[in-house]
Amino acid sequence: MHKIAALPGGWNPSTEGVIFIEQSPAPIIFLTYADTDIQTIATAQPLFDSNFPEIRVVNLLNLQQQLSIDTYLETVVLKAKIVVLRLLGGSAYWSYGLERIKETAEANNIALFILPGDDAPDLDLISHSTVSLVAVNKLWRYLIEGGRENYVNAFLFISDLCLQTKYQPSSPKSVPELGIYQWQQTTPSLTQLSKGKIDPDRWCGILFYRSHYLAGNTLPIDFLCRSIISKNLQPLPIFISSLRNVELQQKILAILQEKKVKVLLNTTSFSLAKIDESSQTKFWQRLNIPVLQVILSGSTKEQWESSLQGLMPRDVAMNVALPEVDGRIITRAISFKSVQTWNEKLETNVVIYQPKSDRVQFVADSVANWINLANTPAKDRKVALILANYPNKDGRIANGVGLDTPASCIKILEALQQQGYTVTDIPQTGDELIQRLTTGITNDPESKISRPSYQSLSSEAYQQYWQTLPEIVRQGITERWGDGETRRRGDGVQDYSSHEMERSNPISIQIPGIQLGNIFIGIQPSRGYDRDPSLNYHAPDLEPTHEYLAYYHWLRSCFGVQAIVHVGKHGNLEWLPGKSLALSANCYPEVALQTIPNIYPFIVNDPGEGSQAKRRSQAVIIDHLTPPLTRAELYGGLEKLEALIDEYYEAQSLDPSRLNIISDRITQLVQQEKLDEELGIEPTDTQTLTQFLSVADGYLCELKEAQIRDGLHILGQCPQGEQLRDLTIAIARSPSYGRMGLTQALAKDFGLDFDPLLGVDGEMGRLGDGE
Repeated sequence: MHKIAALPGGWNPSTEGVIFIEQSPAPIIFLTYADTDIQTIATAQPLFDSNFPEIRVVNLLNLQQQLSIDTYLETVVLKAKIVVLRLLGGSAYWSYGLERIKETAEANNIALFILPGDDAPDLDLISHSTVSLVAVNKLWRYLIEGGRENYVNAFLFISDLCLQTKYQPSSPKSVPELGIYQWQQTTPSLTQLSKGKIDPDRWCGILFYRSHYLAGNTLPIDFLCRSIISKNLQPLPIFISSLRNVELQQKILAILQEKKVKVLLNTTSFSLAKIDESSQTKFWQRLNIPVLQVILSGSTKEQWESSLQGLMPRDVAMNVALPEVDGRIITRAISFKSVQTWNEKLETNVVIYQPKSDRVQFVADSVANWINLANTPAKDRKVALILANYPNKDGRIANGVGLDTPASCIKILEALQQQGYTVTDIPQTGDELIQRLTTGITNDPESKISRPSYQSLSSEAYQQYWQTLPEIVRQGITERWGDGETRRRGDGVQDYSSHEMERSNPISIQIPGIQLGNIFIGIQPSRGYDRDPSLNYHAPDLEPTHEYLAYYHWLRSCFGVQAIVHVGKHGNLEWLPGKSLALSANCYPEVALQTIPNIYPFIVNDPGEGSQAKRRSQAVIIDHLTPPLTRAELYGGLEKLEALIDEYYEAQSLDPSRLNIISDRITQLVQQEKLDEELGIEPTDTQTLTQFLSVADGYLCELKEAQIRDGLHILGQCPQGEQLRDLTIAIARSPSYGRMGLTQALAKDFGLDFDPLLGVDGEMGRLGDGE
């Protein structure tokens, strides 16, 4: 068990055992999930007169266990006169606590106000209150308007109502739901920093919650503005009450479009996407600029540093999993909760979001790279197409799952050329592209002996880069692969026989790939143990080799790449060691890629592995179709068997004398195709033959109707001819989102008591209910 003071935001140095909140009783108790509530109450508290009833505040994240809740109710809430409970997510998110606190309030004549934690009305939630709904609604209006003055008046209001005081506060005062945050006033040095250096056309928008603005919890935003200005960009921070408000969306669009904002940093949570008609993703489509999701973490810096996961589940859901559904680019956690002060009156710690400078700088560098990419004329942009290679054999170069990757690269090259990019000598076919790549070195160890290298990184340049890496990174790589001067190849052999040889005869690091004007087509380097790549492709604890880091460094420093396209599922960059989310400077995906825009064509039916790239290498996933689908059909002996079964049923009614001949041929084919073993029935006599034919007929129908791949998809190319026909049928016949498939709907319209998809009698009534 742990006894702790009221620690807002779930700031708890130990996550094990039962947490007991140490507070003395008071007439007014305020329970909330929001640190901004606690911050605002802390700023409002000094404005109360000395006779005002005492207040206690606690964050509900510290009351998640039943014993913790029961103990707090018995020691604190039981002696209160007024309890205010603000819940995010509705009653289900704190169901046990809600039930127990209502029981306690009703049994002890406590005025209980239960309110939504946001600006969305929730009649079911507020109905649990023990005071009138009119009073609950007025208190809710004070709190959703926000700001110190409204919070002061909120407490005066409930005191007058429940404790018979005579403060008579004014009604809730409207606070703008949207506004431009004047960061120059909080950080005057930024005004001087920006003079004469900022291009007025290089605007970067920043969205953050109004509650942070009203609570003065803006330090992360101030740091972002400072870092953005250091990149010669102009920040435009905007506070909003909710991104889901359609009217506010229109105002945001007007502000951002007037300034011609090139990139938007978004710190708000959740998603605008929904399956039904209420989805608001058109907001992002109309905005039509990169949106980078910036995370204000709910954990402490110490928790983040020691965690391999990187974020708590609550942060993952609100700030990663849901926002990425909108297509936002996941960046980093730039701030962590930190105790600002102990408030003796409220008997709680007050926390703030403390920014971490290098994480803020990572986001600013990312913004600069996206804006520079947008501002560079197409003819001058440099792009790398990186092809996966697993295992490390030439026959497996460009092996994207479900994708004809070489042919897709040709399509990309042609599209880039049409858009004005400088692309020269485009191969005619995917086969020609692979042939050109394999005339030079590849990941095959033997190729490095017999083939030329078309580009390389000097040993001196690598040594200079090596010295810039974090010490813990250099230590990990050195322990695995040797230091920067005595590199070992993936097969365990040193590149050099001695330090002296390296110093007297530096050897460059070879970079597999070819350059076609401003476009580089490269083969992603292996992770290490080339002789048995199965050991390392997904290994979570295998540091990358020197050659791996040199490869991506060459792309940045020598080739000058502005965007990298990893073509097809999947490469190995996103599987390098490090945190799962909210990476640090010591995580290897960041060490290798840094802040270069990462674009990733990825098969649409594997969002799980695609999220790995989005969360660990800030990838922009471009979904591509699966290979065209077609029916499996029947071939050879199975096709003949189906025809014989049809002939047998026809002979039963038209020519029974032929049944024995047909039966013999069926038995022969069954044994030839080993269907008797497959189905567990051997047609030895007329009775078992009849049983067998019934089972075999259904089996053959199911096999024939099964969907299979018909070749590979080519990026940007719609299937043609029979492939398009078969794919359209395959999609149309499959039910989705509670709706029946096209063939099922047709069968129902014709009054057929038969499911053509499942091949089952008597199912259409059930499937068609309500449709």
